[in-house]
Amino acid sequence: MNVQQLFDTLFSLFRNGKKIHIFYVEKRLRFGKYHVLHLDDCELLPDESGRVEIGRGNDVDTILTQANQEYENVKLCQECCESDKPKLKA
Repeated sequence: MNVQQLFDTLFSLFRNGKKIHIFYVEKRLRFGKYHVLHLDDCELLPDESGRVEIGRGNDVDTILTQANQEYENVKLCQECCESDKPKLKA
């Protein structure tokens, strides 16, 4: 990561007083059927070689729609992307 990418990342984390999350999609299919969408701080997030950054924001539905345009059959990670989890509302 170069200095500009680091600055952009830090700046994007807090825009308009809300934390901006970075979302990733697993490259591999789970059970040969679907990809999984994760937040950047998810305990189940694969290492860098096993994931692709799909977008930034705090609206899971928008990011999920974007992910499904790029990958077939993307599902939310049950650990980090449940809409009732308070960290997504922050």
